[in-house]
Amino acid sequence: MKIGTDGVLLGAWTSVNSKPKTILDIGSGTGLIALMLAQRTASPIIKAIEIEEDAAAEAAANFKDSPWSDRLELIHADILNYTQKSIETFDLIVSNPPFFTAPFKVSEDSRSTARDNNHLPYEDLFSCVDQLLNAAGSFSMVCPFEYRNMLVKLGLEQNLHIVQELHVKGTSMSSFKRILMRFEKTKSSLLTEELILEESRHQRTSEHQQLVQDFYL
Repeated sequence: MKIGTDGVLLGAWTSVNSKPKTILDIGSGTGLIALMLAQRTASPIIKAIEIEEDAAAEAAANFKDSPWSDRLELIHADILNYTQKSIETFDLIVSNPPFFTAPFKVSEDSRSTARDNNHLPYEDLFSCVDQLLNAAGSFSMVCPFEYRNMLVKLGLEQNLHIVQELHVKGTSMSSFKRILMRFEKTKSSLLTEELILEESRHQRTSEHQQLVQDFYL
């Protein structure tokens, strides 16, 4: 799995102002977002859950080879089973979840598993977050822009309120394609911002560059 813009944006944008001590990355893939949060925080506990075997193995290797290996833990498991058995909660939960929604069908390879919402319906994701998130914690995710209203509604059903959002589009002339969203259990005023990724082909805007500059060589 290649490093995608969505994951980099989420790892860089997610608020860590509360200085979370415990972090959970749901559907971690090869560990990108968990690694970025390890770089950005002093959190002693950063757990990453990944169901796909090859991705989980690669994430575990990436964690071991990183400067933060003592703070990162890869869990090869289904998040539903993990949630049922877990007795711990987290200050911060992040997820770059599957995009496709049933009845959309994709092939059964590893990348499709990572992108197929049939494997983790959004309803189940929010239910797990509700159970695993501390009362004062926050949950950040990235998804297609057109899913925004549906996910706000699903969040409310689990008493998760949207408090921050970033609308993302490729260029000033294009439509919004992605949205980054932060939910909390306590309702507060909503902060809405916009981000344009490129001024021209392969030329990041200054706002985009400032957001991600600590993570690209």
